[in-house]
Amino acid sequence: IISQVPQLSAWAAVESPPASLGRISTGYYQAVRAEASPKGKWLGWKKYDEIIPLYGAVTGEAPWPSNPIWYQTEEGFIHSAYVQPVENTPSNEVITELDKPGIWVQVCVPIAESRWLPASRYVGRKLYYGTVYRAVKASVDESGNWWYQLQEGIGYSPGPYVPTWSVRRIPPEELAVLSAGHPDKRIEIDRTNQTLTCFEGDSAVFSTRTASGMNGTITPRGDYRVLYKRHTDYMIGGSGESSYNLPGVPFPTYFTWSGVAIHGTYWHNDYGRPKSHGCVNVSNQAAQWIFRWADPPVPYQEYKLIAKRNEGTRVIVF
Repeated sequence: IISQVPQLSAWAAVESPPASLGRISTGYYQAVRAEASPKGKWLGWKKYDEIIPLYGAVTGEAPWPSNPIWYQTEEGFIHSAYVQPVENTPSNEVITELDKPGIWVQVCVPIAESRWLPASRYVGRKLYYGTVYRAVKASVDESGNWWYQLQEGIGYSPGPYVPTWSVRRIPPEELAVLSAGHPDKRIEIDRTNQTLTCFEGDSAVFSTRTASGMNGTITPRGDYRVLYKRHTDYMIGGSGESSYNLPGVPFPTYFTWSGVAIHGTYWHNDYGRPKSHGCVNVSNQAAQWIFRWADPPVPYQEYKLIAKRNEGTRVIVF
């Protein structure tokens, strides 16, 4: 299959893709081109929620300065900004008895279809790879297939059902606290360079690219503290073309009472420039690391924890 892919330009270098598959994550069609360049010959389009194979990541000609990364796929090259890297790894684990308050689960296939009842003919809504929910009940349908009922991260209760194979259990060790008790943690968010760096004293221990608030909804500058954290959240807001409706947003860490948070992102893959409604978008993996590292630590069983006064990790936005 790779031999059928158009040849790379001499200046481009191929690296391993971030995942074996990609999901088109924007409502607009995305162009496939013969070269890793917005000037490359147009070969076709990929539509919203289409799943495509990813064979490589290429540093090509950037459509905008912050993101020169293109993905190599079967038919050519597609810009990375609106391709969510995903895997298709159905879960074999079925927990038939869930003790209260349930377990945290994460979608492990490109798209999970939620339904109001197990085996219902009608899909309630699509839930995307990497999103996080709490499974509170397991049910079996007439065909012997198991389903989890979801709560938290979804906008209604009791929540919808998903096939157990479409989500994986997040074990407690994957949410265990990092650097517990360290006395001098802080997070620095650089809006100019669109980076987030975690420090322990003078040592940088983690850094990632961000997409902070756009003009009109800019991430506010200032010296803050982590106020509260959630394992997941259902984020709704905006109006008109700028409205959003996002279930299962992974691992938000809030540092203003107006709802500004550092959180995972699955609706775009374009870090390095402002794109949000005020929050600090990072990858799902980065959000999980920050959630585990920043104070206060959240017990596995809890959905939300509010920090005591001045006990949350310091967050500096400049």
